[in-house]
Formats: sequence, structure tokens, C-alpha cells
Amino acid sequence: MALYLISYDINEKDDFEYGPLTTLLKEIGAVRILYSEWAIVEKVAQAGAIFRTIAPKVQNKDRLLVQELTKDAAWDKLLISDAEFNKMLAHARG
Repeated sequence: MALYLISYDINEKDDFEYGPLTTLLKEIGAVRILYSEWAIVEKVAQAGAIFRTIAPKVQNKDRLLVQELTKDAAWDKLLISDAEFNKMLAHARG
């Protein structure tokens, strides 16, 4: 398994249009860790597949990044507890 970061920039004035994006992220098992960052545990080599699933819910003017995270991580004040993030991080590779 691997841990992926899903990060996006959306125009604040259009925030109301992103309910379907939030719904989809929750449906696929992603967990919000910061306001515009989510994490998901998936099989190895799935960044492209995750991106293709999410991209239709993001408008062309916005930005989207999906990348695998490694165990080498440091953080402060995530929206989830340190214990919850450590459980997810246990799935990260090297």
C-alpha cells in the first residue's frame, strides 16, 4: 500500500461549487488533513488513477496535485489527530 496527498487550489469565490469534489473525496476514502489537502491510502502506483478520478470535479482554472508521500514527514496542527495521521503514514513507503 502507499499514501497519497491530494492537493488543490480553488478560487475562494467559487468554493460553493466544490460540494461534489468534497463528496467524491470522502466516497473514495480520502481524509481531509488541511483545508485543501487530503490523504488517501491506496495501492502503489495509483497517483494517475486517483488524479483521473478527481480531475473531472475540478474546474480548468483551478490546480490539482496527486503525489505519493513517503514516511519522511513532519507536520503541525493537521485537521486530524497525530494518531490518525500516523496510522495513515504507516502505509507510506520508505
